This record gives sequence, C-alpha cells and structure tokens, in this order.
Amino acid sequence: MSKLNNEVDFQSAGPAGTWPNEASAYKLFAPPVYPGAIRRDAILARIFGDTSLRVILLQGPAGHGKSTTLQQIKSEYQTRAWLTSWLTLDDADNDPRRFAIHIRAAIDSVCSAGTADAAGRDMDQHVRGARRADWALDRLSRLGKPVALFLDEFQAIRNPLFIGFFRDLFDRVPENVRIFVGSRSLPEVGLAKLLVNNVALVLRADDLRFSPEEVASFFSGSRDLRISSQEIGAIYQRTEGWPAALQLYRLTLASPEVRSSLGDLSSDSPRELAEYLADNVLTLQPPRIQKFLLRTSLLTRLNAELCNAVTGRTDSQQILLDLERSGLFVRSLDADCRWFKYHGLFSTIMAENLRKISEETVSEVHQIAAQWHLSHSFYEEVVYHASGCRDFTLAANTLNIWASQLVASGQLMTVERWFERIPLERILERPSLVIKVAYALIFLRRESRLRPLMEFLQRHETAGEIVLTTSPRVALSMAAVLEDNLPAAVELADPLRLDDREAHGFAAFEIGAASNLLSYRDLATGEFEAARKRLALARMCNDRGHATFSGGYTLAMSGVCQIFQGHLREAIERLHKQMSEASAHMDGSFASAASASCYIWALYEANDLDAVEAAYTRYHDNIAESVIPDFIAFAHIAMSRTFDARGRPDKALEVLDEFERIGHDSGWARLIGMADWERVRRALLVGDLERARAISAHTAAARHPFPKSWIAISEDLEGETLGRIRLAVHTLDGTAAGNRIAHELRRQPHRVYRQIKLYLMDALLKQRAGMNNAAHRSLRNAIQLAKPGRYIRCFIDEGEGIIELLREVYQRIFRSSSGEEVGSEVSKAFIEELLAASGLDLNRDSAKTDKPASRPLSDREKEMLAYLAGGVSNREMAQRLFVSENTVKFHLKNVYSKLGVANRLQAINAARQMGLLSLNSSGQG
Repeated sequence: MSKLNNEVDFQSAGPAGTWPNEASAYKLFAPPVYPGAIRRDAILARIFGDTSLRVILLQGPAGHGKSTTLQQIKSEYQTRAWLTSWLTLDDADNDPRRFAIHIRAAIDSVCSAGTADAAGRDMDQHVRGARRADWALDRLSRLGKPVALFLDEFQAIRNPLFIGFFRDLFDRVPENVRIFVGSRSLPEVGLAKLLVNNVALVLRADDLRFSPEEVASFFSGSRDLRISSQEIGAIYQRTEGWPAALQLYRLTLASPEVRSSLGDLSSDSPRELAEYLADNVLTLQPPRIQKFLLRTSLLTRLNAELCNAVTGRTDSQQILLDLERSGLFVRSLDADCRWFKYHGLFSTIMAENLRKISEETVSEVHQIAAQWHLSHSFYEEVVYHASGCRDFTLAANTLNIWASQLVASGQLMTVERWFERIPLERILERPSLVIKVAYALIFLRRESRLRPLMEFLQRHETAGEIVLTTSPRVALSMAAVLEDNLPAAVELADPLRLDDREAHGFAAFEIGAASNLLSYRDLATGEFEAARKRLALARMCNDRGHATFSGGYTLAMSGVCQIFQGHLREAIERLHKQMSEASAHMDGSFASAASASCYIWALYEANDLDAVEAAYTRYHDNIAESVIPDFIAFAHIAMSRTFDARGRPDKALEVLDEFERIGHDSGWARLIGMADWERVRRALLVGDLERARAISAHTAAARHPFPKSWIAISEDLEGETLGRIRLAVHTLDGTAAGNRIAHELRRQPHRVYRQIKLYLMDALLKQRAGMNNAAHRSLRNAIQLAKPGRYIRCFIDEGEGIIELLREVYQRIFRSSSGEEVGSEVSKAFIEELLAASGLDLNRDSAKTDKPASRPLSDREKEMLAYLAGGVSNREMAQRLFVSENTVKFHLKNVYSKLGVANRLQAINAARQMGLLSLNSSGQG
C-alpha cells in the first residue's frame, strides 16, 4: 500500500495491470449489486432498446439511486460481454494532475495486456491530435471491442478545463463505446446538441423514482414487516418513489411511531423526511451499533482497524459486513471488503446528529482518526481530520510533509485547497511549508493570496540551505519570474549551491527548478554549453525528486536550446517523444504547458501547421495561465501566424488580441511589447507603412529591462530588436537597418536561428536597395544555416521579397545544366520546400514566365504599380495622384485582377516576372 496521498498501489489490479501507482483504487471500484435490489427494468429497456445512444446521464439529488442504477446497467453490459470501467469522481479531481491520473486509470482498466503496447504507440501517434480527448477516444475505438464507461458523482467536477475535456469526449464517442454519467446537477457538457442528434439520453429524478409497482416489489421481500398495500401506497405518496427514503422506511417500519406517521401526508421536504427517518433508523439499532454509526459517520472511508480505533471496539469488520448486508447505507470499496463507505446523505445526517449530541465527541473522533491516518501515511485524511478537530498544528505539519510531493508532481491546486483550510499563522510558523505553498500559488498566479507569504520569505531570504531544508531564495526567484523580472530572479538563485548530486526529494526538486531558471540566463547570453549542463543537472534532480512538474520546464528549455542552435528537427523529435512518454497530452498541468508552447513554436517553424493548430487547441487554457511570458509568446504568436498563413486574418487577430490581454491582465509590459511588434510585422507585410510606424511609436517598454548582454528567448520569434530592423528595411532606412543588422550578427554568432532571420532581413535590405547580388549572398547565408534543421517559416514570414529571391534562386537551379544545385551551399530540394510552403506552383514556376499579362495595364495602372513597388501606402498614393483613396482602391483592384494576384506583394512579384518592373524599381518619383 502506497504511503502517499491515499494512493493505493494497484500495479496488479485490473486486467492490464497498467493503472498508475498514484491512482486511488477505491475510486475505480463499482458499488456491488446487492441481493434483493429492485431491477430497474424500465430504465434498462430504454437504454438497451436504443442502439443510437452514446451518452446517458442519470441526474438527480442525493439518494435517488443513481449509483445503484448505474451498477445494474454495468452488470447488464458485463453479461453481454462488454468491457466496463468505473470511476467515482470527487472534489480533489479538479486538480489537473490528479484528474489525468484517474481518467487514464479508468481507460487503462479496459485495455487487455495484449493491447497495452499498441495503445502506448497510439498515444505516441496522437500526441499531435486535434484535441485533448483524442488520446482517450483513440484508445477506446482501437480496442475492437464494445466498451461501457461509468462516471459517478460527476457534479464534483468544476474545473472548466475538464468540463471541456468531457464536452469533447461526449461529442465524439466512438460507435463501440457508451458513456454513463451519474450527477446531482446537469453538467455543461454540450448535452443539448447530443440530445438533438439523438445520441444522448437524460434520465432525471422523475425517471429514477420507483414506480408504484417497483415500490410494491421493493417491500414484498420484507415479509417480517407485514406491510399492507394501503401502507405501501401511503409510503409511495410520501416519498414519491424516492429510493433513499424507501430504504429508510424499510429500515424503520418496525417503529410504531414511523408506521403511524404514514397517515400524515403533510408536505415535509425530502430532506426533512430523510432526517426524520434516519433518526428512527438510529433509534432502532442496538446501543453498540448506534454508537458505531455515529462515531464512524465522520470518516471519509472506513476499514476495520480505523473503526476499531475510533469506537474502541475489536469487531468492526463484522459490524461493517452486517451493516452492508442489512442495507444500512454502507457499501464496500474493494472486492475483499476491507474498505467501506457510507452513502453521503446518510453519513451527513448521522454526523449532524453526533454534533448535536456532543461537539467534544466530534473533536475526539477527528483526533483519533487523524492519528490513525498519520500512522499509515494517508496524508490527505490526516489534514482533513486534523482540521476537523482544529488541530491545525498537526494539519500544518502533515501538509508540510505531503506538499513536498504535491508540488514536485504538479498537484498545485491540491496544495492550495488544503492551504485555505489552515489558519495563515500556522503556515507562517513553518518556513519550509511557506515555501511549498508559495510555489503552488506562484504557478497558479494567485497573487493576492501569495502576498503575505512573499513578505514572510523576504524577511527570511537568507535562511536555510537547499540540502538541509529548503531555501527561500528559490521560491522568491520564482515569484520574480511571475513579475517577469528575470534578472532579479537569476540574481536570487545564482548564489545557491546547486552541485549537491546526493539531493533527493524536495531538495532535488528545488535544485532542478533553480537550474531551469539559470539555464534561461545561459540561453539569453548565448552560453549554450553552460545551459546544456544546467539542464542535464535539472533532469537528474527531477528524476530524484520525482518532479514531473519542473521536468516539463526542463524539457521546454532544452527544446529552446536546440532551436537556437539550428537543431530544429532534433528539438521536435525530442519534444514529441518525451511529451508522449509522459502522457503530457492528458496532463493539464502548467509544466506541460511550457513544453507544449515550445513544441508549438518548433512545429510552426517546421511548417507543420495542422499540428500547430491541434496542439494549441489542446493546451490553450493551460498556456494562457502559465507563468513565463516567453512561453505564452511562443504559442500565441505561432498560432496567430498559422491563421494568417491559412488565410484567416480575423482568427489571427483574435489570438493576438488575447495575447495582448494576457499581458495587460498580468502586468507584463514585455509581453504587450511583443504583441505590438507582431502587429508592426503584419502591417509591413501588407504595405501599410503608416500603421506600422504608428504602432512602433507607441510600443510598450519592458517593466524590468534585461541586461544589455541578454537576449530574451522569445526575442528570436518576435520583439523590439528584430522589429526595428524590419521597420527600417521596409521604410528604406538603409543606414539604420544595415548598422543594426551588422551589430546583431556580431552579438551572438552561435545563435543560429537568430542569424537566419538577420541574414534574411539583410537580403531584403539589399534587394530593396537594388543590390541583387548582395541580396542573394545574404540569402545563401540564411539557407546554409537553415537547411540542416529545415527551418521554413522564418523565410515565409518575411514576405514576398524573400519569396521573390527564392524564386530567382530556383529558376537558376532549374536552368542549370545539372538541374540539381548551383553552389554547394544551395539545395534544390530545400528551395522547393520553401517555395511550396509559400504557396507557389513549382511546376508553373519552373517554366519561363516572361509572357505579358493577358490584359494590358493602363498607364495609370502602371504608375500605381511603380508606387506599389516603392511601398507607398494607399493614402500617399491618393495624395500624389490627386485622387480619392477609393479611386486608388478601384485601380488596384483592376491591377490585381489583370495580374491574377490577391495582394500588393504578389502584384509586385508578378510584375517583375513579366518585365513590367525592374528589380530596382522604387516608385519614389
């Protein structure tokens, strides 16, 4: 039995033996079908009589027999040779990591050992799938067998991310799968659409209530009660067929008071009726059972040893078995009947009764239960019961132990959930607990709750060593990251001793986290070997600390390091492989968002736009909530450009607007500035120089500027330096552009990805200055750097000027005698790949294209074409020609039509190919 987080080791459980060690076995155990239970034939007939149904929801208040009915349905499917799986959800499943563990465990439980390896390969293939639910849907559909999944207590799920997961899952249920849901409330999972399409069925409280005939059958097995048909009718009227109330009546009709009350048809609420009957159930039990029921009602789960401890008895196992057989709202949680659970309604009423009798007894039971769970290292129950008896010292001490693993594994919401139940002063008495809670709140971006913890840590900044306890400096450095003050974050972490290779547990997690942070500094300064060594240390510490959370950041930073150095394909392979192995597509944690963001950027640069959109859709919510602005920039800018490349500028702007909003909401001026420069780039590509200048004049300045020797890791994608160079190139400010390019080329010469972009901008600058040979030399330099890693989009993203140069290179290759390459540094295949990515028809382009336009241009249209080549805006053109902007737009529309193009840059490119413009046409006359 595992010693952490109530987690039971069930490596050997289930047919495949593949459930994660961290999963709680009792959550995957269905309630047993008890002898004498009324078979819900009408409900079963509705379900099995309609083969089109995919999703069936049983919705009703507590005590309406949802779980029992689901179990009857499950049993029926099993008799028909269907594979079945059960999962009882609870509040803790709103934590992304815990949710992923249990959803995967439920699906794994229906996969036989013979399909486990294939399923793993399927998972690997579908890490690039369109949505988060793809892995689950693919795994189920590929089983080749009918499957029924049962999800009980669904109302516990409130996290919008997981509601979205189920909405997607329910919307695309394969033909071989049925999904059954038990919930007290109606979840927002797209049921209306499913109902309209006749693939869903909702059974509400009225459907779940027993019919008069079922009520009669229910009591027919209780001959010792000698109940008349009139009394059964009265019970039906009072309960309206409510299953829990019927069971309470069956347990209490031996009481003359209860039997005589059947004539009273007053309008008691269901809750009042349940309390009245439960009180009578308790009264009818022998004193020893009454005491047992009251004292154990406070327990979330029961077993014999625990019950013996809180009741002082030695025969609790037999009592539990007797209670289960008698129908006293107790059900087993495992096949061996070692663990049990009360029905929530019954335990709540019993617990309220105990509080009315003696608050002192309530406190005593919680205290005993807390100590028992502590001795078994069931930390969640320790914190629960310790809080219940207001022993916040014990609760805080236990959370301190438990939080070490919770933070390292990314269960941050669980830390937050229990932190909120313990007085702040108890937290502040334990500096190491303050640090662990601070980590959770930092990465959840709970700034208001974090503030008092940060004030405490700042007062104790120099206390502690990582290898001995923990260090406030690491947590403070992470808080500085939250403020996008990376220089301050590095300054805090840099003095720490991070070379202890014997560290384990939380100390190892902290060393890994600090190493990740310092690797940012190494990448920003171009010290790639130093970054590699730091990330190797981080990986080792992540393994020793079982730190899947910081492991996601290590993977992301490693990917950035490879992309910078020109190893794009290796970065994609590594990210894809490790994310697949870690089931990152199922884990909604914030660390997976970091690696996903880097993966999205790499896929975009490789021009795998389908995979970009798929990954962005799947990870969007987590990426938007992540902490480091650079990763948010990777994903949003890549996605915005993907939409532009696919001709959907409205969607591109939506993504860019969201990106900017995140910057404003978080107070990240650097991120807002990146959004501004991306807007400048978009304006330049359509020739709107006036708008580009206006935006650049009002770009946001970083709140915490980087040292001059640093280049932010997102700067190579978009940012002020590249943005100002691009603006100077397009506005024909050749001197400024040339000086900036030369300076940046010398700055970090081993930063290959950045060098590619700089050479491309230099090629554009030379092209616009009419220096065609020099332009081609710079282009060849870019191609030589880009070809090994096959960088694609950085060429296309600079617009038609670069595409024109590439077309000229390709024509030279096509016309050469070898037909393969001109110069050893230029590859025909790579040029073809670049031109194909730009949307050009290579077969058409390979032919000579010097024939004139099918319809000749007028003199005015030729004049406008010259202005286009010079980058003159529509407004400036109208002023020079003394016409309105609408007239300009009309003539340009005719130009585009005659040339067979769609925009300015395509018009310039086509006109040059047709000899209508020379390469040094400026349009400045």
